[in-house]
Amino acid sequence: MNHTNKSGKCMKMYICIFVFMSLFSAFAMGQEKVDEASLLMQLDHDFDKATAEKGIDGWVAYFAPNGSMLSDTSKPTTGLVEIRAQMEPIFKDSTLTLRWHPTKGEMMIPGVIGYTVGRWERMWRNKEGKWMKSTGTYSTTWKKQPDSSWKIILDSGVSDGSPVEVK
Repeated sequence: MNHTNKSGKCMKMYICIFVFMSLFSAFAMGQEKVDEASLLMQLDHDFDKATAEKGIDGWVAYFAPNGSMLSDTSKPTTGLVEIRAQMEPIFKDSTLTLRWHPTKGEMMIPGVIGYTVGRWERMWRNKEGKWMKSTGTYSTTWKKQPDSSWKIILDSGVSDGSPVEVK
């Protein structure tokens, strides 16, 4: 009798565990999964907005400490100090607008590393006071950091050609 009672308690415990796990699984499956590609697209939009609002500080804030930049007109730049030094003269121009919009985001290693690509536009007044415009394509590689934030480890851009005067 004691043996049967013990078996019954074990069986009830297993049933309770099974029911709990089944309910938990059903709940977890019903939850919306984070669409990491959309997350990267949103990060890129936020990066654009922060840069438009805060200039060089907004730009640098989205880079990882070991982040790098590549462009078609300068050598590779790595590290926050170097990135700031390269971009600061550009952002000091009070007539400058630099905007971009991602057109695609994708994970290369889910939850670890991904990229966005898109189009950028830069406008400014030249020394003669004429508005100039340059456009191009960019690719930004994002990596999840130890604090779970996503930061840029590589940003590269290529212009469509020489700047043109805006009339």
